[in-house]
Amino acid sequence: DGGFSYWPGLNESDEWGSNYAGHFLVEAQNNGYLVSDYMLQQWKNFQRGKANSWVPSTSNFYGGDLSQSYRLYTLALAKAPELGAMNRLKEFKYLSNEAKWRLAAAYQLAGQSNIALDLVSGLATSFPVRTSWGYTYGSDTRDEAMVLETLTLMGKKARAEELVRTIAAKLSQNYWYSTQTTAYSLIAIA
Repeated sequence: DGGFSYWPGLNESDEWGSNYAGHFLVEAQNNGYLVSDYMLQQWKNFQRGKANSWVPSTSNFYGGDLSQSYRLYTLALAKAPELGAMNRLKEFKYLSNEAKWRLAAAYQLAGQSNIALDLVSGLATSFPVRTSWGYTYGSDTRDEAMVLETLTLMGKKARAEELVRTIAAKLSQNYWYSTQTTAYSLIAIA
C-alpha cells in the first residue's frame, strides 16, 4: 500500500512508522543519496491518502493530530504539500501544541510563513515529561527537537538558540534516550 510497517515482517503499515521512514528517505534524497523514485512515489500516495481521509476519532484522538501533522510535514518536505488537509487540521478545535508546531513546519515548507507564524505565536517551546510514549513513540525532548526544527525553518534564530542549548545539554547527560528522541534531536541540531 506504499506505507511502512513499524517492525520488519509485519503485514500492515504503521502510520507513525510510515511518517518516520518516509522522513528519513526524503532527507536522504535531499542530501544526494540514491532513493528509489518508485518507492517514494508509492509512499507519497500512501501519505496523501491517509492525510486526506484523516478525521479525529476516539481511536486516534490522543496523538492522532500529531501523527497527521507529521504526515503533512513529510509531504511538504517531499515538495508535495496537501494544503486542504493542512487547513482542515489547523481548524481542529483540540489541536495539541505538539501538532501545532509540526503543522507550522509544514506550512513553512509550503511557503505559507504567515500561517506558520500565526499557528505557533505565543506557544511554549517545552513540554511536560511524558509518562508514556503513546502511538507516536514520543518524549518531551523529541517534541522540543521538532519545535527546534520548526524555529530553524522559520528563521527564528534567537528562540532556536535557546532550545538547541537545552536539547544539547540533555543529550550530553548520562541518560538513555529512545532512537526516536535521539534521531529527532540530532536532525534538529544539525
